[in-house]
Amino acid sequence: MNSQFGLTTRPAPSPTSADIGLIVAMPIEVGPLLAKLESVRKFSANQFSVIEGELAGKVVAVTMAGMGRNSAARATRLLIDGHHPRWIVSAGFAGALDPGYQRNEIVMVSEVIDREGSRFSIDVNVPAGGAIRTGRLLTVDAIVRTAVEKAQLRKEYQAHLVDMETSAVARLCSERFQRFLSVRIISDAADMDLPSEILAIVGSSGSYRIGAALGALWRRPSVLGELLSLRQQALDSAERLSAFLEGALTQLGQ
Repeated sequence: MNSQFGLTTRPAPSPTSADIGLIVAMPIEVGPLLAKLESVRKFSANQFSVIEGELAGKVVAVTMAGMGRNSAARATRLLIDGHHPRWIVSAGFAGALDPGYQRNEIVMVSEVIDREGSRFSIDVNVPAGGAIRTGRLLTVDAIVRTAVEKAQLRKEYQAHLVDMETSAVARLCSERFQRFLSVRIISDAADMDLPSEILAIVGSSGSYRIGAALGALWRRPSVLGELLSLRQQALDSAERLSAFLEGALTQLGQ
């Protein structure tokens, strides 16, 4: 039993060719989707775990890379080399830079950029007037915590949302001629400040650092309510993102 996700696993055969390789930073981002997988197998390599299973007849290989571009690139390379997916999909939470993008909106990324000047266009087909947005995503190397920082990044890069992983995935997919999509859900609005303690509490894997959390509570007990609220918001976002991915992944062409 994989207690983190509640998935029953058995001794795994060699990885099979996957229809979709799904890369996320944190387990919480796709927990509800993992619960929908059937015939689940688990693999470990190079400090990463890959959960492979079937979703509506398609083989999906999922890896939780941790936060940051280096981890995302390593996880992408692992999936491409080990599972030979027809598609790579980078998914998870993102912060809004544009005030017009609201929390819990699903965004199909149409362009990925970074601070070094890289640009990766993605051909997405979203019906006009639908519930799904498109947008330009900026990848940075640190959590963007305040509304002031978000406004500065929007002004400088004309981006709609921000994350810490996608440009690395897009770059490797471009180099490997790998079909690629990115799906993000807005976890914090452009006018929202995250607690300052979040920078110390959230580790590179996306997990909570217990010692740092206890220290933050000692210094500012009211932060507990803010962190619990953020966690509930994250769970709500994960449910919505997973529901969208469940339908979208099974519709990807060969």
